[in-house]
Amino acid sequence: MKHLTVCTLALASVLSFFSVSGCIKGPGAPDLGQAGSKNVADQDLTLSQSNDFQASYYYLMARRHDSKNETDQAQKALEKAIAKDPDSCFLQREYIICLQKQKKSVQALALAQDLAEKYPDDVENLLLLARLKKGDEKDMTILLERILQLSPEDKETFLRLGKVYMDEGMTLKAMNLFSRMASIFPDYYVAYFYLGESQRIADQPAAARESYLKTLELEPDLLEPRFRLVDVYKAMGEEKNKAEIIAVLKEILNFDPGDERALIELSLFYFNTKDYQNADDIFAALGREIRENPDLVVNIVQTLIPEHRYQDAATILSQIRKTLPGNANINFFLGMAYEGLEKPGKAIEYYLKVTPDHPQYKKTILSIAFLYRDMNRTVEAIRFLEQHHRQSPADIDITSYLASFYQENNRYDIAVTMLQRALKEAPNNTALLFKLGAVLDTAGQRQQSIETMKTIIRLDPKHASALNFLGYTYAEMGIHLDQALELIQRAIEIRPEDGYITDSLGWVYFKKQAYDKAVFYLEKAVELLNYETVIAAHLADAYLKTGQQTKAVAMYKKALDNARQDQKKEIREIEEKLKKLENPGL
Repeated sequence: MKHLTVCTLALASVLSFFSVSGCIKGPGAPDLGQAGSKNVADQDLTLSQSNDFQASYYYLMARRHDSKNETDQAQKALEKAIAKDPDSCFLQREYIICLQKQKKSVQALALAQDLAEKYPDDVENLLLLARLKKGDEKDMTILLERILQLSPEDKETFLRLGKVYMDEGMTLKAMNLFSRMASIFPDYYVAYFYLGESQRIADQPAAARESYLKTLELEPDLLEPRFRLVDVYKAMGEEKNKAEIIAVLKEILNFDPGDERALIELSLFYFNTKDYQNADDIFAALGREIRENPDLVVNIVQTLIPEHRYQDAATILSQIRKTLPGNANINFFLGMAYEGLEKPGKAIEYYLKVTPDHPQYKKTILSIAFLYRDMNRTVEAIRFLEQHHRQSPADIDITSYLASFYQENNRYDIAVTMLQRALKEAPNNTALLFKLGAVLDTAGQRQQSIETMKTIIRLDPKHASALNFLGYTYAEMGIHLDQALELIQRAIEIRPEDGYITDSLGWVYFKKQAYDKAVFYLEKAVELLNYETVIAAHLADAYLKTGQQTKAVAMYKKALDNARQDQKKEIREIEEKLKKLENPGL
């Protein structure tokens, strides 16, 4: 799928439990003793058969290459080892891990699935598959439940399965699971912490409080359970538990007087409970600290924005701004907070106060333009960008985004002329060339677009977006399909986890009538891009070609559910396909 991105600033926090690690000896593994923990030189190999010896030799060679980060050579050595001992689960797991290290995730996942199907009771195989698998939570749930059935004291699986349950809204199951974990591991504080998490999500604050207190009983120095206690005390009534909330936050500050998160939460709590004097004292202290440490503003934002606490961010930044009205960082992040609150007028008001010396000044300009457009004030958006384009005509980003605005308003001639003018000053600029090719394609000048993409590839043979764009264009036109496949394969080698390129690979296989391969890659694409409408529709088309009509109908409906308002053409086409499938006699 062709994909043109508009960059936006995003702050996010991610909780990650585990990463792929080494394997233990499985069925068919060479007898290497403690191969996973000793140096190669220390290993005592007692091997009787020549194939076993050769498999072990190549495995040890692979480990040596891996220790030097020579992953290509490690892969080849493992392939030779497996050729000598094809039934070894151990070697196959090592090979899959090697592929994952090389970011060959699709191939690694396919092999892990095959291995798990061949040996359904091998826990190590199932654990490896679980570590690699993404997307379908139902399949993941079944897989993790199976692992726990086979290995009922595996902490990793308890935690991962509990997280899946919580993510899928199966809170009662999560509570039961973590309660069971706590009974098996009564001294394991993590079990009680996540039991508290599930209870908090289930709106059982009193039970969650007891679990967090048990966590702290086992690990008294932890801070995160204390912050969670603040949350549950608030849920049980801020006024009723005011003393407890303040006491916990002060307890955190006793551990670390400079804990910014605790200061932020305490100041907001004072402010929201109308204890303005204490709140103002902290706001003033934070303002003084920002003068000495400007990064503190970023820390405040990173504490609040990822949790979508836009009003809290607006409150604290507005109060601090009283003592630092000209602080560009505060104005910038206030604009972000009001943008999050969907108050574009207020967001623009603060963004306009950001000075040109601010590192995010260009992002601010573009944000203002997009806010004007979102308010259906497109003319103002274009005029605003035109003004900055006149001030900085050589700025490639502003030129490119202004061209996008002209493109959206069907003013293709102006966009093409402006881009061509910019290319006279920078004829080899691939970013400008790519934008020009995209505009030409939208304007119906497909051959000129194709030639532009070819120019980019000549200048930069590893330009993944141009390779993908050209390959997908050929696929859509139904021409040069072998070349399209080669172009897209080159692109996916460069960006193996790019959902749009993965979709293009699936779609070119669809056009080549290799429908099973199309389904494989399109299923991967929808997982990567959370069932984006066009890609989900592609997968539904492929399901139809493989005789999976029920899946096709469900996927078309999912595509409609995720459709944007501006995708009217796509919505109409999908609705027509659904109508024919659900009413074949019409």
